[in-house]
Amino acid sequence: METHLKKHKTLYIVLGIIVLIIIGVVVAFTMPHSLGVRYTQADLKSVNNKLGISYATLSSSDSPKTSLKLEGQKPLNAQITQEELTALLNQPSSQWKNYPVSNVQLKINPDGSVEMTGKILAKRFSDYAEATNMPQQYKSLIADNAKLVPLNPSFDYKGNYKITNGKLQGEMTELKVGPVEVPKDWTSNNKDFITGFVEDRLSSAGMNVQSATFTNGKLDIQGSVPETISFEK
Repeated sequence: METHLKKHKTLYIVLGIIVLIIIGVVVAFTMPHSLGVRYTQADLKSVNNKLGISYATLSSSDSPKTSLKLEGQKPLNAQITQEELTALLNQPSSQWKNYPVSNVQLKINPDGSVEMTGKILAKRFSDYAEATNMPQQYKSLIADNAKLVPLNPSFDYKGNYKITNGKLQGEMTELKVGPVEVPKDWTSNNKDFITGFVEDRLSSAGMNVQSATFTNGKLDIQGSVPETISFEK
């Protein structure tokens, strides 16, 4: 009887260890790394005042293509803090059913480099790609990798970018998906591919950026943005 109880006790301990390992793996894979950037409703109100974009809600539809609508253009000349940018990047989470990231933080370092962390909502990427008319070469890469991701993984990004006279300059220096780092030789060998992707995503958001520089927790930006953005919830 005592031996039987010991066996059960050992089994419970082993099962407990396995559960803890599984929880640890899930947390490591899905929990975004904090950059210490927090925003308030005042930051969200401030950045929306600076951009002056009007937001509207679209009626329900079965097609991802009709879940997002951009209208008009208006000039932009503003200085936006990292807290305001973080608020802006999280805002669509409550507005658009196809927004593919959440829990985003963006940090601007004194040297102008940018760090960003968050969570990728992998199952939304296909509809997001369709809604934003993503070119096939980017869509295929994302679709192939999304199939390999059973959870909503965290991401860590670091890079040095600026825009001068409408031209994007710089490079991505680090990218992690969950605990796995994308090999640096891949990022260096595919610099033009990555730059093209960033430019396409800016364009898909209705942004025409002529100048953008990051420094000391702030983004100085000039260009134009949509007058109205409509989302389907």
